[in-house]
Amino acid sequence: MPGIQQFQVNLFCDDVDGCLAFYQALGLTEKFRAPASGPIAHVEVEAAGVRIGLTSARVANELVDLGVEPADHPATEIVFWCDDVDAMYYAALAAGATAGVAPTDSPDSRLHYAWVRDPDAHQLKFVQNRR
Repeated sequence: MPGIQQFQVNLFCDDVDGCLAFYQALGLTEKFRAPASGPIAHVEVEAAGVRIGLTSARVANELVDLGVEPADHPATEIVFWCDDVDAMYYAALAAGATAGVAPTDSPDSRLHYAWVRDPDAHQLKFVQNRR
């Protein structure tokens, strides 16, 4: 059986440029884009060795008729484990995120976490260990 070489999550976006700017403002680095110049159809950013693809929903449907569209309510979330949830939460808001749940501790105080939505309403969770 072939081995898995890398893991990536793709988010379908209405505004790829806006989402790219948001994730770059959080410190993620661009690793790939298509096409190489001109309007972006797909771009990948990376955090902790995991790539997040930001794909134009319109282009995906035009190229291969995937039948995708950005959602106005979350069905999934991306979780970023970090050293400072409060700093990430406020950096995300400053970069254009919509507040979800402000930083708070888990009931057993082992975790500190918060939720936001990126500019295309994808749900993000920031988590840090308290112990």
